Amino acid sequence: MMSIRSILVPLDGASDNRSILENALKMARPFGALVEALHVRADARDSIPLFGEGMSGDMVEEMITNAERDATEKATALKTLFEEVCAQQNVPQVQNGNGAEGVSARWCEHVGREDDVLSWQGRLSDLVVCARPVADSSPMRALTLNAALFESARPVLLLPNPPHAQDIGRVVAIAWNGTAQAARAVQGAMAFITRAAEVHVMTCDSTIVDGLSPGEELAVYLKRWGVSAQVTRFAQGPHSVGETLLEHAGNVHADLFVCGAYSHSRFVQTVLGGVTSALMDTATIPVLFGH
Repeated sequence: MMSIRSILVPLDGASDNRSILENALKMARPFGALVEALHVRADARDSIPLFGEGMSGDMVEEMITNAERDATEKATALKTLFEEVCAQQNVPQVQNGNGAEGVSARWCEHVGREDDVLSWQGRLSDLVVCARPVADSSPMRALTLNAALFESARPVLLLPNPPHAQDIGRVVAIAWNGTAQAARAVQGAMAFITRAAEVHVMTCDSTIVDGLSPGEELAVYLKRWGVSAQVTRFAQGPHSVGETLLEHAGNVHADLFVCGAYSHSRFVQTVLGGVTSALMDTATIPVLFGH
């Protein structure tokens, strides 16, 4: 993917939503991309099987009415936030995402389960931007992140906590082990990689077969796209691979980390599964995952 035309951003009403949206708009601007702010209102009737047993019809209706009122207030507040951020960043709002020149934004609202809606909505986007769960985020956020990774078939950019607005993609670090997941991550990040001032490929010695480094092979591939990447090979030491990767990324001042998520090769079964979790839990820079 050499450019980005649309970015999907789920918003759940948590305290970090403003920063998430600001980040998405900022990264969309160089590409002239559309940012779609997605809010999924929970269907109050979905809770009836859980809480309706033993309740009178009037009690159930009251519960539904209250839930719908709360959902409406939450959606209204989020749309107001969306409009404020767009105005502050001079980003025009559009109805269908077509015809706008330069960066633009669109408000999308659906009723249902956030993870279900994001799965199909994400497939119509070039990139999904998510953030790690925070204290006041929706209980659905972890499920939504999983849906983005496993069901959307799109690269997922996970923002750190807190997701402070920052430039993304000036220095890109790539964790490479030659798996299909890593390849999808690189493909999904090419719009950033080809624009980066520096690209660093990091590979663990344990991935080397017959003296060949997958990282060096990736550097050759990237050269075909005009990207000069520096390759770092490291031995697995006392720290986890995830910690070592993040340390190397910090040493080169990377502002974007690219990594395959939840691979299933023999190497990954023993090592990289932990890498994904470590990056999700502790990374202080945005991480672009491919699965």
